[in-house]
Amino acid sequence: MTTKYGLVVDGALNLRGQPSTAANRLTLIPNGTTLAVTDHNDDWYATSYGYLSGYAMKQFVEISEPLPVTEWLYGQVTSSSLNVRKQPSFSASLWNYPWPLNRIALVKPAVDGWYETLYRGCPAYVSAQYIDLLDEPVPDNIVDRMLFMAVPELGRTNSKYFNGFSGKWCHIFADWLSMHADMPKAMVPNTTNCGIGIVWFVNDENSGGFYFKNTAHKTRMINAYPAINHLSTSLTEEEEAYVPTPGDYIYFRWSNAASKVNVSHVGIVRAITDERLTTFEGNSGGKVVSREFSLCDTRIVGYGKPNYGSI
Repeated sequence: MTTKYGLVVDGALNLRGQPSTAANRLTLIPNGTTLAVTDHNDDWYATSYGYLSGYAMKQFVEISEPLPVTEWLYGQVTSSSLNVRKQPSFSASLWNYPWPLNRIALVKPAVDGWYETLYRGCPAYVSAQYIDLLDEPVPDNIVDRMLFMAVPELGRTNSKYFNGFSGKWCHIFADWLSMHADMPKAMVPNTTNCGIGIVWFVNDENSGGFYFKNTAHKTRMINAYPAINHLSTSLTEEEEAYVPTPGDYIYFRWSNAASKVNVSHVGIVRAITDERLTTFEGNSGGKVVSREFSLCDTRIVGYGKPNYGSI
C-alpha cells in the first residue's frame, strides 16, 4: 500500500486497536503530530505512534500533498549519531540505535524536512538536515545496492545492525545488509544463528536454495538439524557445479572449530575473480571486514542464495 503523510488536526487523535470507535484506545496522538499512514478503508487509516500500531480516523488527519520523488535515492549520513525514528517527527519514538557517520542508506522525501528510509526492513524516518544526497543512481538490482552501501561499513566495530543484541553478529550483519538494500524481511533468514540460517535456505519457500560444497560439511549439518534430514549426504549435480555470485551468503566452519560446532561464520560474497572470491563480513575480529578466499577453500560449508531476482 502507498504511504501518505498527514497532520493530526482538530485536537488530539485516538489511536485504536481496531478500526472502530468502540475499539480499545491504545494511546492519544497529540494535535499537530505528523503521521505516516496507509488506507485501511473509507473511514480509517492504519498507522503507528510511539511503539504502538493501530488505526486512526481519517477525518482527523489532514493529508499533505504528495511529493514528486517516489524512487529511492542514496543518502549519506553527515552526523556522528543520527536518530532513526518511527514517524517523521522529532517527537516520534526512536528505533533502538542511531546511525553512524558516513553510512549510506536508501532514502526518499517524506514530509518537509524528513526522509523515509528503512531500519532492518521496517519503515523509518530521518531528518533531512543530517543526510547528503549522492549523485550515484540507485540501481533496481538489490545486490548492486548492497555492495555499494557496504563499503563505508568497513572497519566499524560498534555500528549496531540490530536491536539490543550483544552476541555474535556476523549473521545479523549479513541480513542487515540485504534488508538495508530493500530486500523484504521475509526473504532473508533474519537470524542470529548460522546453522538456522542454512536450514532457512534449504527449506524456506522464499529462498533461492542452498549449495553445499563439501560432503563432510553437508553430513554434519544433516545430522545436527533434523529439519533438513530429508537431504542426501551426497552432493547433487547442482551443488557440484555451483559457482557463487555476488550477494550470496557464504558460510564457513573454521578448521579449529570444536566438534560440537557445525558452522562458524557467515559473510556476503562481494566479487569473484580467477578462482577466488572476496567477501563482506561482520564480526570478523569484532569489526566489518572484506577478505579473500580460494573457491576451493575446504572451510567453506556452502552458499545460501537469496531470491533477489523475485523482487
